Amino acid sequence: MTIEEIFSQLSAHMVEGVMIHAQLSDYYNFLGLKGYSKCHEHHYYHEGKNYREVSEYYLTHYNKLIPEVQIPNPDAIPSSWFGNLRQNVNMDVRKNAIKTGFDKWIVWENDTKNLYEDYYNQLVSLGEIATASFVKELVCDVNEELKDAQQFALENKAIDYDICVIMDKQDDLYKKYKHKIKKGE
Repeated sequence: MTIEEIFSQLSAHMVEGVMIHAQLSDYYNFLGLKGYSKCHEHHYYHEGKNYREVSEYYLTHYNKLIPEVQIPNPDAIPSSWFGNLRQNVNMDVRKNAIKTGFDKWIVWENDTKNLYEDYYNQLVSLGEIATASFVKELVCDVNEELKDAQQFALENKAIDYDICVIMDKQDDLYKKYKHKIKKGE
């Protein structure tokens, strides 16, 4: 791949990442899980910031706009949910949806990490060491998010997705991520 192709694909993937976090925020909000919703809202803002940094980096260092490519809709929210009331979500659906949502998040972040590592390796092989170092920071950032997603999932699995325990955690998570958003972290 050329540098232009790498940045075009990277940019598109980042926009899709912004979209998936927006959808997962709505997903958990619909389920009445405001802490998980705020967590994804935080990642939505963070991914948007990273997207802007990638665009600025490419424009500043290569003096061109990143070519746009088709961006797929991540479809994180099941189509069957649209038109329904959140009050009608029963415990079995909620419990299953929590696991499914975390599985989607983990797969997304793992695929993203692998993709960014591939871009890093391609940039190194092209001799673009400074740009590879820039992408390496994105890899490290995704790796931290993947670690957090896996930790959430492990904690939920350890309690067998006990909805009462999960609900008890939501206020603290909400406050934590609201604070992070406010601080711009």
